[in-house]
Amino acid sequence: MSLEYSLVLMKPDAVVFSLTGEVISHLEREDLNIVGMKAVEVSHSLAAAHYFEHRHRPFFQDIIKYLMGGYHSFPWVYAFAYCGEDACQKIRDIIGKTDPMDIEPGKKIVTLRQKYGRNVIVRDEAGNEIFDEEGHVVVRFENVIHASYGSLSEYEVKLWFEPQEILSSYRLYPVKTNGKGILTWETSAADLRDKLFCEDFREQIKKRKANL
Repeated sequence: MSLEYSLVLMKPDAVVFSLTGEVISHLEREDLNIVGMKAVEVSHSLAAAHYFEHRHRPFFQDIIKYLMGGYHSFPWVYAFAYCGEDACQKIRDIIGKTDPMDIEPGKKIVTLRQKYGRNVIVRDEAGNEIFDEEGHVVVRFENVIHASYGSLSEYEVKLWFEPQEILSSYRLYPVKTNGKGILTWETSAADLRDKLFCEDFREQIKKRKANL
């Protein structure tokens, strides 16, 4: 099995709860390597790019505010690039499902998200509940940790880390040197975003034209 990356973010609520050490301790047992790490004060543009796949959802601006620390006292996150065999699945098994309240009946709380996460009803500026397209109340998953998975892992690692911020022996993706002599990813995060979401974009255009 080949090596792969997974981006892990300690979200602002994880910083508030001082969970970084506990998470690292759990992941160290899985034979995974930290190949890049930093503290990041998240901008609106970075948060929007990170959650790009949700840009059409009613909770989009809310999760941007969440990642920027708008609901907590710490306006930054800790970002880690992990590398190892089957890294994404190993990390997801430890942190749990996106919804921290998704606990099977009769099962013990066993994941970090189940242990520390919570769900919060999303409200607009007037304090009114927000509903999705199916009429359900929109809930924000304050799940303390983000971990990339599947086809998004390369995009997310490149979005949050430049090549020089990754240990040179663990750079899994091709790099190039720009005109200023700085290392950059040969295929950028922006290029990957266009590739990953172009089909979705085309479908949106088709729907708009059909409604004209």
